[in-house]
Amino acid sequence: MLFTFPSIVSLIILSVLALLIGIQVYLHFRYYWRIIKHKNPKIDSEQWPSVSIIICARSEYENLQELVPQLLQMDYPNFEIILIDDASWDGSTDYIEQLQKTESKIKGVFVTEDIKKNHLGKKLALSLGIKAAKNEVLLLTDADCRPQSQSWIKAMVYHYTQNPKIEVVLGYSPFFKQSKLVNLVARMENIYTGLNYLGFALRQNPYMGVGRNLSYKRDLFFAHKGFASHLHIASGDDDLFINQVSTAQNTAVCLNPEGFVYSYSKNSFSEWFKQKKRHIAAGKYYKSQHKRALAFYAFTHHFLWISFALSMCFADARPYGLIALGIYWLFKWPIMTTAFKRLKQGGSAFWIPFFDILYWPYCIFIALISYSKKQRSW
Repeated sequence: MLFTFPSIVSLIILSVLALLIGIQVYLHFRYYWRIIKHKNPKIDSEQWPSVSIIICARSEYENLQELVPQLLQMDYPNFEIILIDDASWDGSTDYIEQLQKTESKIKGVFVTEDIKKNHLGKKLALSLGIKAAKNEVLLLTDADCRPQSQSWIKAMVYHYTQNPKIEVVLGYSPFFKQSKLVNLVARMENIYTGLNYLGFALRQNPYMGVGRNLSYKRDLFFAHKGFASHLHIASGDDDLFINQVSTAQNTAVCLNPEGFVYSYSKNSFSEWFKQKKRHIAAGKYYKSQHKRALAFYAFTHHFLWISFALSMCFADARPYGLIALGIYWLFKWPIMTTAFKRLKQGGSAFWIPFFDILYWPYCIFIALISYSKKQRSW
């Protein structure tokens, strides 16, 4: 490899590349390092708050059969389970009706198609379930989710016992590993999303949560009129609501693995695209400061790889471009692999370089499909 002093054009390209690498490394340290260094407190309290677990299910009979018995065995002194039947067409309705007759902890809420026909997504069903809850602390998950510990409730609501100002707790929900390409894509995208929203929250700038594992106060929900500000879109019952109500002072993060909730990814790319379209539809309504921060991260990442590709087009810039890329990975690789392990996703770290390269065309593709027909279902 021959090193020659680069031309003016090559020097400009290399300078831009170096600047973008510096920005990306800084952002990784700023947000992801917080996740790595975060210490999990000992889950111990003399006075646990009463909790209402909220589960909205639309034709989830088989999943409910698995999840509900697991929840009933949770190691927690006082909780109820609100099962919301959102116009199901399988055996979910009968199952929930029977459960509430035999289990004192379970309360059923039933939504018919006539009731929900003029409402998008599951916001109406969730609102009715939250209204029916008798406890101040709400803990949300989905029917296809599986808590990984009987201490899940304790891990998620522990912060409420330590700080009376806390009104929101953001949890993490990985996907189960399956031998499908769509599962790999979904897992990697989910990990990066988790690193972002958890890292931002630990930097006292929370911008979203995930409804598969999320807790907030009932009074907070009604103080902000629930989902009223974004009823016109199907999504946003988790991320957009948290973007609206979460602050640096009222939000905590649960990174304790006992508080993780695993879930199943979509089984096909068409289902996954449909899900991503819903998420993007909500992202358009984030606060401006959060949209700018996320756009800045994506912009600098995209142009880093574009700058590197341009440096490979000039013989006098090529050696320096390869060195710059080596420096980039020298800093990024340890941060990312350690952060993946912190989220109990160490086995997926092998794919980091591939998805780092593919991230910018992925963002462009997702942006394009987001402009297709608006969805009404969830």
